Amino acid sequence: MDECHNEVLPNITCHHSPVAGSLSSSLPGYCDFEAGLCGYTQDKQSDDADWEWRRGPTPTSYTGPRGDHTTGLGYYLHMEASPMRPGQSVRLLSRPLRGSRGPQCLRFYYHMYGSGTGQLSVHLNKDGEDVLLWQRSGEQSIAWLRATVEYQCDSQHQARVQQNVS
Repeated sequence: MDECHNEVLPNITCHHSPVAGSLSSSLPGYCDFEAGLCGYTQDKQSDDADWEWRRGPTPTSYTGPRGDHTTGLGYYLHMEASPMRPGQSVRLLSRPLRGSRGPQCLRFYYHMYGSGTGQLSVHLNKDGEDVLLWQRSGEQSIAWLRATVEYQCDSQHQARVQQNVS
């Protein structure tokens, strides 16, 4: 089997107010995963495995980070793909989010390192419609990278972070 494919999510920040506006009205707000999943949930119905809440290095050599992005010593979410087959996925769901007339922003750090890394994507589910907001495929960097996804949604919706194994 190919070298393990690992994806990790350490800090997710959802600001559901205008991008240039105040962060005090953020929902679900800043999450560094130090105290758990911050209201995000594993998708138990539509995926094949779960994101793992962990700290320190990933279990497979030459993949993933040595620690979280924030301090290097904290927690992050990790997806261990070595036991999974191509086409399988893991999904993380936000709680229902309020809509806004102005732009909304999802900011997070991600780490995609290792052969056969697969595809990491962010989707929006609004009224049963699935909209792809952002995606990256394959190995990206040995370092953490920052992503900023700006979108418009004026009604209640849900964000989904998904990793597909290649």
